[in-house]
Amino acid sequence: MTKKTKNKKTSSKINHEDEVKEELSENNSGEKASEDIEALKEELAEANDAKLRALAEVENMRRRMEKEKQENARYGASNLARGIFSVLDNFDRALLASPKDLKNKKDIEKNYISLHEGVELTVKEILNTLNQNGIEVIVPSKGDPFDHNFHQAMLEVPTNEFEPGCICEVLQSGYKIYDRLLRPAMVGVSKKE
Repeated sequence: MTKKTKNKKTSSKINHEDEVKEELSENNSGEKASEDIEALKEELAEANDAKLRALAEVENMRRRMEKEKQENARYGASNLARGIFSVLDNFDRALLASPKDLKNKKDIEKNYISLHEGVELTVKEILNTLNQNGIEVIVPSKGDPFDHNFHQAMLEVPTNEFEPGCICEVLQSGYKIYDRLLRPAMVGVSKKE
């Protein structure tokens, strides 16, 4: 064999070994790429699953909040109603305690006084129940300046007793719940004579 042939054989042997190594490395990198692709697919599936679970949780929370909102709207007055039950009981007691047939004037006066006291106590209980539920009574005093945010002028009274634009008569109390007006106090407002 000549040197050239020997070199060709050696170089072809080396080339063949390089090709085998390259193929092996391609196979290894192909396998690694396949493994990487599978791992990425699994991560994607997990991420999609987590996303779907999060969306389901948000939807469940929205439904719960909507249900609570409806229940609050429907049953929100429960505390107020419970407070008024005792007031109704007191009215029933007052009606039962006042006899329909009275024979003498003394019985009438006695029953009237006890009925009046019972109604006063009942009014106090109603106001207390309203106050416990955040409802306040607006009772302006005579001489207070008229405030259109809380008062409604029903009439003007010509007088020199009060400054013009002041309350000189209270016709009906008003009510507010926390900072929101439920009903304005109906008043008479003074004007110059």
